[in-house]
Amino acid sequence: MNYNEYLFSCLLKIYDKEFEQMEYDVQYFIIAQRYLGFTQSSFNVETKSEYECIVDYLTDKNKTR
Repeated sequence: MNYNEYLFSCLLKIYDKEFEQMEYDVQYFIIAQRYLGFTQSSFNVETKSEYECIVDYLTDKNKTR
């Protein structure tokens, strides 16, 4: 896991309570796939910090739940 995936996982725990309650080893195996989804999304832009992009992405995903 690299820093970017770690940052994503920390923020994901705020927005996704189901993910937050998973066992750590399960979270670890899921995070790479979820982070990849973010990196391929329209929210991943170079005009903002990655932190801001992730928050925008998770906020949007949370609206659809």
